[in-house]
Amino acid sequence: MRCAAALLLLLVGAATAEARVVVESDARGGIRAELSYNRSGDEFNRSYRDFAVRIYEDETLVFERALGSCCRGYAPAGFGRKRSIAVRDLDGGEPEVVVDFYTGGAYCCWLTFVYGARGDTYARSSKNWGPKRQRLDDLAGEPSPEFLAYDDSFLEPYGCNFCWRYLPHIWRFDDGDFRDVTRRYPAKVRPLSKKLRRKYFRASKRGDDVKPLVAPYVATTYLLGEPRTGWRLVRRALRRGELVNHRGRYDFCPCGERYPKRLRRFLTKTGYRR
Repeated sequence: MRCAAALLLLLVGAATAEARVVVESDARGGIRAELSYNRSGDEFNRSYRDFAVRIYEDETLVFERALGSCCRGYAPAGFGRKRSIAVRDLDGGEPEVVVDFYTGGAYCCWLTFVYGARGDTYARSSKNWGPKRQRLDDLAGEPSPEFLAYDDSFLEPYGCNFCWRYLPHIWRFDDGDFRDVTRRYPAKVRPLSKKLRRKYFRASKRGDDVKPLVAPYVATTYLLGEPRTGWRLVRRALRRGELVNHRGRYDFCPCGERYPKRLRRFLTKTGYRR
């Protein structure tokens, strides 16, 4: 009995020793930011809690915020192995603090918080990027970088479980908000638009369901300022009877004559068609 009790104490002690506070930090232009959290578990089953952000100006603490309610169950985007917090100048002014999270779950999403100076405090803006991780990159050769992400809005209405990976969206952080600037970067859109078009013709030749491919392809033609090219493909698919109920393992409607009408409304709602 004593041996069992001693073993239990050892196991509890080992589990407690595994839990530790992690502090990530980055600094730029007189601003230093910290992301702290409690990490427990092993490499196969880790949990994170008690997130907090601290911002220092010239080593003086000017902002501190616990992220309890908003980030419960989340993980830092670097999972404790890479830094999940960065100090970057996103809009050509004072540096902002960028914090990235991974939400986990069946429909996993990547989330970014940006803390920007506003008066004597820091205001937070947020953006949910969907299931594919965003990348902060300097696409325009300017001091202010852009967020390269992907649009997943076609997942549910058109059943396209992979097409969203070919729909790049580029965002800039400006005046405290995320702004979609994808149309300024046609070179990022055109190769992926061509890939969707090739996929359509291969699916058409095999007799596979093309409806999930046509919708995102037309969306890319709007981003390129060439919507007539996209609608020609819709008319081709309609003439060939490819937009009807496919009767395959999976099928998604609207179908037939309703497809173009619903697609126009969808592209207007999602901002592709202006």
